[in-house]
Parts: sequence; C-alpha cells; structure tokens
Amino acid sequence: MVSTIIRVCGGLWLCCAVWPALAADEFSLKATFLYRFAQYTQWPPPPRQNARFCVVGHPQLLQALQTLPLSADARALEQAAALDTCDVVMLGISERSALQHWQQHLAGRPLLVVTDNTEAYRQLGMIQLLTSPDGISFQVDLQRTQAHRLKLGSQLLKLARQVD
Repeated sequence: MVSTIIRVCGGLWLCCAVWPALAADEFSLKATFLYRFAQYTQWPPPPRQNARFCVVGHPQLLQALQTLPLSADARALEQAAALDTCDVVMLGISERSALQHWQQHLAGRPLLVVTDNTEAYRQLGMIQLLTSPDGISFQVDLQRTQAHRLKLGSQLLKLARQVD
C-alpha cells in the first residue's frame, strides 16, 4: 500500500507533510489530495492565506478533511448561496438535476471544482479523483480550470493521469 501511495503521488511532494496522518483508507487519501490540489492552485487576486474547502454530498470526505493535522477549513455546503465562503468545492453527487443546479451556480466563479464522480467531472469538474485497486490518481480538465481564472501548478499537471 505504501509503495502504491508513493507511486500515485509521483513522489513525496504530495504526501510528505501529512504522512503520519495518512490512514490506509480512501477518504483520508482523497482529503490529502484535495489539500495538496489547493496548494498548487493559483486563484485570481486577492491572494488567499488558506484555502477554504466546501463539500457537497460527501460526509466521509468532509470528516477526513476536518481531521487532517493541517490547517484545513472544511465545511459542508448545502446551499449555493454559501459558495462565496469556498475556494475548493468537492462534489460528491451524481444526479443530473443536482449537477445542473450546481453548474448554474458555479459558472464563472474562481472555484476549484473536484469530484470523484464521472458524470460530475464530465459536466463541471476540473479535477477528477480516480480510485482503482492500485491507488488514487487524478485527471484534469485544464480548459475548464482556465475558464474559471485558475492556474494549476506544473508539478500538479505532471502528476495527472490525463490532462484535457
């Protein structure tokens, strides 16, 4: 398992700061990825001190983010009106009507949208977490990310399984 984590991370850049906190469970790993995605994302001005994470429909991931031994401001997001309090939005939903609702509210906002659901990624995700027996990897929709005025670091893009 450890070799898989290191291989998927592409080295220690992703894992070194939280290595002691990494449990062998999927949600802790995904929370760590989210935290690192935020560190390698550049938002439009003004600069941010710490990224604010909002989670839609993924209570286990929210709990894992809240228990990271790092400064991660994470909360559940139930209404689109609260999007102004977010920098990273993790969508754990797949229903088409719910996705359309969120798509309307996310349009044009400088928010990093991450999901682990194929349908959500296809419709509005910028990064999709992919889980396989070998570990967790990710793919990036660079055009959608740039359309939201975000820049992803080259180190992050090098480690993506696929960049569209």
